Amino acid sequence: MGKKLFYLVLLGFITISFHSCVATNKGYQSSPVLARNVDLDPIKADIIVNEKEKLKGESSSSYFLIFRTGGDNTFADGIYYSAETSSSVFSRMNPFKAKRLAEVRGAAAYNALKGSDYDVLVHPNYSITVENYLIAKKYRATVEGYGAKYTNFRTEKQKVIITNNNNEYVFPDK
Repeated sequence: MGKKLFYLVLLGFITISFHSCVATNKGYQSSPVLARNVDLDPIKADIIVNEKEKLKGESSSSYFLIFRTGGDNTFADGIYYSAETSSSVFSRMNPFKAKRLAEVRGAAAYNALKGSDYDVLVHPNYSITVENYLIAKKYRATVEGYGAKYTNFRTEKQKVIITNNNNEYVFPDK
């Protein structure tokens, strides 16, 4: 019995060692400014939403103990979920589970936008299912939302508006 267990553990270790891991992330909505002395006007854009067609995407990931054994390897970065507030269930849960859920949702969002000409997924609705087995879990996410494209990028000077006794004074930013 002891030798069989040893060989089973050894076989599992060898299988995990030869498992190839590849991940691809695609980022959305980013505009960093690294220098503090740079003063930029805010960048504005119009967004055109296609309300006639919903985009759909799905993804799943499997885990054995704490090891990921399968699932999508392409994720959308920069996706924010309106359900994730400081008081939400996700912010108080196990950090491993929160990371797994974020990955499967990011992969579903990527799959929804993949192959389209859209820049953003508007009003995404996620459905998440977790299947629990004795020592394994499977996470499934589906997302539906509207595709949208940013157009007409421009910068506009900021204005300072001061009100005093129902009078407005507008000062352009210099």
